[in-house]
Amino acid sequence: MPLHILVPMILIGLPLVIVLVYLTTRDRKQERLSKESAVQIFSRDFPNFIAHEVVLSDQADAAFILSDQQNEIGFVKEFGKNHLTRLLDREFLSKVEVTTSGIDLYVNDFTLNRISILMGNLESRGRIHELLVTR
Repeated sequence: MPLHILVPMILIGLPLVIVLVYLTTRDRKQERLSKESAVQIFSRDFPNFIAHEVVLSDQADAAFILSDQQNEIGFVKEFGKNHLTRLLDREFLSKVEVTTSGIDLYVNDFTLNRISILMGNLESRGRIHELLVTR
């Protein structure tokens, strides 16, 4: 492509795309997870999962969803305006560590090695750790 055509395309096209992306996404408000919204988001990907209890992180950006079925734990994590939903099983989790401020999940995913979750409540932190380790 000739340079006299390519340069104006870049100088006009790139700012135009940036402005359009900004205008289409600026009104979206990020809302923190609630127990109900976590179950709703999780049930989109796992419709047969029956939630019994939900444990939220301190910042309400992650939720552990417990089932009546033994060793079934769902997980929802907020990443910007998107959500990661997974069943926490041996195939997904490689290691679980309790830290002074929460729980670190080491996952078998080359794009995301560790997920740190802030959980100040010692009882919730210990319970989730116990459930994840014994599953």
